[in-house]
Amino acid sequence: METQSELFPEKNIKDYFQVLVRRRWVTASFFTICVTVVTLGTFLMTPLYRSEVKIIIEGENTNVRSAEESASSGSSVDLFEYYLSTQIALIKSDAISGKVFDELGLDKTPRYAEKTGLAKLLKNSFSKDVYVEQVKGSRMIMIGVENPDSKMASDIANRLADVYVRDNLMRRALVFIRNQRMASLNDEFLRLQSKLDSLSNRFGPKHPEMIALRNEIRTMARRIENERTKGSDLLENAPMEDQALLEDTLHKIQESSVFSSSRMNNVGVIDRASPAATPTKPKKARNILLGIFMGLLGGLFLSFLVDYLDDTIKTDEDLKRKLGKVTYLGSLFSEKASGNGADLERMAALVVDSPSVEAYRLIRMNVLWFATRENTLKDLVVVSPGPGEGKTTVSSNLAIVLAQANLKVLYVDTDFRRGRVHEIYGFMNDKGLGEYLTEGLPLDQVIRKTETPNLSIITNGKSVIDSAQLLGSQRMAEFIRDTRKRFNMVIYDTPPVTIISDASIMMSQVDGCLLSIRCGYTTGRILNRALTLIAESKTKLVGVVLNDVRMNDNTSYNKYYKKYYGKVGVRR
Repeated sequence: METQSELFPEKNIKDYFQVLVRRRWVTASFFTICVTVVTLGTFLMTPLYRSEVKIIIEGENTNVRSAEESASSGSSVDLFEYYLSTQIALIKSDAISGKVFDELGLDKTPRYAEKTGLAKLLKNSFSKDVYVEQVKGSRMIMIGVENPDSKMASDIANRLADVYVRDNLMRRALVFIRNQRMASLNDEFLRLQSKLDSLSNRFGPKHPEMIALRNEIRTMARRIENERTKGSDLLENAPMEDQALLEDTLHKIQESSVFSSSRMNNVGVIDRASPAATPTKPKKARNILLGIFMGLLGGLFLSFLVDYLDDTIKTDEDLKRKLGKVTYLGSLFSEKASGNGADLERMAALVVDSPSVEAYRLIRMNVLWFATRENTLKDLVVVSPGPGEGKTTVSSNLAIVLAQANLKVLYVDTDFRRGRVHEIYGFMNDKGLGEYLTEGLPLDQVIRKTETPNLSIITNGKSVIDSAQLLGSQRMAEFIRDTRKRFNMVIYDTPPVTIISDASIMMSQVDGCLLSIRCGYTTGRILNRALTLIAESKTKLVGVVLNDVRMNDNTSYNKYYKKYYGKVGVRR
């Protein structure tokens, strides 16, 4: 049973560094794409100019002294903040910004006419170009407008300020007029009520003067109610564009002795907007730096995510953790074929010194040690979990290095479907194991000697239909028995063990099995399946070889082998 440390192995800095090295192309690709997209997007963006106008807003109190007194109290500060927030929302509302949009005919300008033909959406798009915010620590608000045309941006900002100031002045004026009328009517109502109380001591309720006075009071009450309703409607639906109404209202206010010493408006423009000389958007340097940062951060995150989701065997440490008690024989480094495709399968015969050839010699030593411990190991099946995992490369080179150790070796191709041994060693495939099993050819007629001393091969021969039945036949048993007598070691190249039953049939008849898996290709699930099939065949598992390990992905091996061997191997 796996321990907790085996299930969740501890990570150190070297492990994380190996992930970055292994997934460097993921990081580099994401980084390049991110920076390229951000850079192109930045340079393709339409430059926007920003103009700003500053407005000062006092409290609602019209009297300067009372406003200052109320501002000194702590409770009014919060009320003023709410009032300021309301004014900011009012400026961005359709009542102000929408009016300016229509007044300046912005729906006919390229920035807004190209987006949509719906007026509602146009105004929403315009409101996104309007920025209204409080100047920190002050009673001022800033109205900023962004537009591709610098002059247009300043004109819009100034017009927004003017319309807002005028709108605020009109509302305050109408409120004052309404309050004055209401005060006059209330005074008259109180006078009539007082008169009614005085006459009630002299006359009865049915006296003509009492009846007339009560009718007058009821009429006054209706006038007060009508004035209250009329005043509310006037505030909500006042035609702000009616300049004559505004001037008449202001004239009446100025005639009032009560309001003559007060401020006419609690809103005023401090700094008007002027056309900007340089665009404020896009901020090219900032955007590119942000793209570099996000590309690097996103690339690192994506690299670790891809590596986490990747269930393939990536390092010898990964393999050792999954093998448990199974022997790990060693790693075979990735090599590029030179000349023709057969070089990889015969590398041990063509190259004197290289990391891979030395690795094959270490595997040979482990195989011979296994033979010494078990007392018998005359034949060995080399299998892989799936196709393309290097079993033919491993089996061919293993046969070569065993022959180089003065052992008489026979290399047999039992892959009747996709066998390539005849191509690797340059033989015709007219006579092979298939003819031995189906046509009864003598063993001597199918054995072929190679250029490597002590090494002979048997190709798979012509294609056969029922290979599983032939490999489990009595004729195959005789083949295995005879080859054990004539050779020190017989190496069998088989089909993938998890796909075709031929490998399992062969494993059950020979002394041992060697499993070859490919780095970055074989998944942990497939490896477990292969190990299960090997265990069910009752054969002895000599060990597992990790094939196609990239030196650049393993810095410790890379540094050692490059220092010892140099960049290339020495050919014979």
